[in-house]
Amino acid sequence: MAISTTLFACNSSKTEPDETITTVSRIDDQYSKTIKDINEDYTKNDFSKFEEIVSDSVKVYFNSTVPITKNEWKELAQSHHLYFDSIEWNKNFYIVKTDSLIKEEKHETNTFEAGNIYTLVWYTWNAIGKTTHTKITNSGNIAFRWKNNKIISARFVFDPTPLINEITATNNAKKLLKPLSMKKIKMNGS
Repeated sequence: MAISTTLFACNSSKTEPDETITTVSRIDDQYSKTIKDINEDYTKNDFSKFEEIVSDSVKVYFNSTVPITKNEWKELAQSHHLYFDSIEWNKNFYIVKTDSLIKEEKHETNTFEAGNIYTLVWYTWNAIGKTTHTKITNSGNIAFRWKNNKIISARFVFDPTPLINEITATNNAKKLLKPLSMKKIKMNGS
């Protein structure tokens, strides 16, 4: 399935360059399928395909203009499994032109005339906090940019508050447990 979209940009200058941008959007291509696979693998804490599809020089942005590295991205994703159980992606909403063609999909790959390829993901991330036992439902989106069949850029946009709250609760619980453990050791040693 393919969707073709034409966008027109307004320009008040006297020059008349081609202001038309044409994209072809697909949901059944290799890039969309790869993203579906690595997202599913992420929910299982499986990063075996990560190394082969992510460029070593990838720039990853989490609600920020400051990039993190490939290793930092992988460590961050793996750390979710330290703080959360039952991690899963659920379809949320789509910002697309033709709902009837992609209503059941949460991935879309766009190839622009200049050759730039992006896979866009709109999602709801669900998990249960291991410390608070709170069910978290967090919507967001990701734009992956591809070059030579590797992800060279990823931009994540989501509300980090639920993740920060769970990490804080876990760290606070560990601080409380540490003094209790020391008392136990002293009591057992006396």
